Amino acid sequence: LERRKTLLSRDGPYFKIDRENEAIEFGATAKLVTKLNDDENGKEYIREWLSDERRVAMSIWDEDLITPTDEESVYKLQLMKLQFVTIQLQPTVDMRMWSRTSSKTNSPVFYLQSVDFDPNIQVLPGLGTIDAKTLGIKIEVVGQLAPTSDGMGVAGRIAFQTSGKLPPPLLLLPEGIIKAASDAINNTITQFAIASFQKGAISKYKEFVKAKKEGLL
Repeated sequence: LERRKTLLSRDGPYFKIDRENEAIEFGATAKLVTKLNDDENGKEYIREWLSDERRVAMSIWDEDLITPTDEESVYKLQLMKLQFVTIQLQPTVDMRMWSRTSSKTNSPVFYLQSVDFDPNIQVLPGLGTIDAKTLGIKIEVVGQLAPTSDGMGVAGRIAFQTSGKLPPPLLLLPEGIIKAASDAINNTITQFAIASFQKGAISKYKEFVKAKKEGLL
């Protein structure tokens, strides 16, 4: 819980390098705000939709890049190919997603928490022979969504962090180059996450409301 709070309390990009321990951490926290209704009659639809874990889960990411796993409430997210200086990653992240009614607001809250990951590392020529495991890469993703105060949409935050060991050749690079590489990854993931959620949430929510009005749900 404390880790979730730390990541979600950040604002924008995060970067930390520790050359003495050959360690690096970087990531970002972004706000998600999406309007779903044009009138107040849809407030209960939003509450009901947000309470349906599977419906929301399948709308937060490009639907071609998310698949349910054999484990209940866990979904596998495929990220795009990312370039960190001379290291390529194309991670997958297993996310546990669930909905729960808040005791404070009595409104549904949708939660995301990474439970596993595979960085899928490819070290490009120039670093010699480096075992991907020695990079000790760790990927964390957390998030939550709730109805907006006016009940017309949903709002929340999503945060991610990547940490690991910097191989010796990268330790020699100026901090500005390393930070620029991390900023590029942060921007790519953040922009994709926001765009995917806005597109997916609006589309899936409209399908849900249409089915409700037609008595199909």
